[in-house]
Amino acid sequence: MAWREYFAFGSFRILTAGAGAVFEDLAVRIDSDADFEWQRTTYNATSPLIYLRFRDESMGRYLNKLNSDIQAVGSNFAGTPFILPRPYVIQAGTNFTTEAADYSGFANTLRFTMQGAKIRQGKAPWDRRFRALVPFIYPVRQLVGAGLTASLRIEIDNDAHFLVQKISGTRTGACLINFKEGSRDRDWFNQDLEFDTVIGNGQFPNVLFASRFIYRGSVIAINLQDLTGAPNTVEIDLIGVKLYE
Repeated sequence: MAWREYFAFGSFRILTAGAGAVFEDLAVRIDSDADFEWQRTTYNATSPLIYLRFRDESMGRYLNKLNSDIQAVGSNFAGTPFILPRPYVIQAGTNFTTEAADYSGFANTLRFTMQGAKIRQGKAPWDRRFRALVPFIYPVRQLVGAGLTASLRIEIDNDAHFLVQKISGTRTGACLINFKEGSRDRDWFNQDLEFDTVIGNGQFPNVLFASRFIYRGSVIAINLQDLTGAPNTVEIDLIGVKLYE
């Protein structure tokens, strides 16, 4: 028996200016605690003029026969991600490499995100009978100083567990974000990720491929880093259901 827990792996590289012929590696080490089921792809780049190839190091396998344009196999917004025709499982403790080649002719900063789920063994913590399931939203808002970082918390009420199913929010400028669950000391991402690659909005929220179960009375820590050099007002909304026992 197995269950799935939302997770995202990100990678970052400043690509050398080129004409699409020279590929550079963005390697990701899959955590050893669980296999990863990749389902959605988002990115942020200075220019979308990039070619991609995907290589599963554990299998020695490419997932595309020829080079693919990033605009054809990725999205620059979490609310409308590129979705694989079926999830692809990457083994725990192995490497997965995205090969990228710039063809804009200028140095190109690329942040690439693979969203999906860690496959956990056993029974899902929400796979039992609850007295009531009630839709609920936990919002948090923070002003981040120009070029600075900020830490904030979402405190889960003691009356019910919370199952996160969607993430949305707003920001006045570009920033990086990460989440950590206090009760289990678990990160949601392998590194800080660009806001728009994992946060949707009210019209197009990031509907998670797998839910995140948060125990009642626990805390979610959020780290933010401004990338604009100007004051940045950020809001994050965790949307899901309260699970009353």
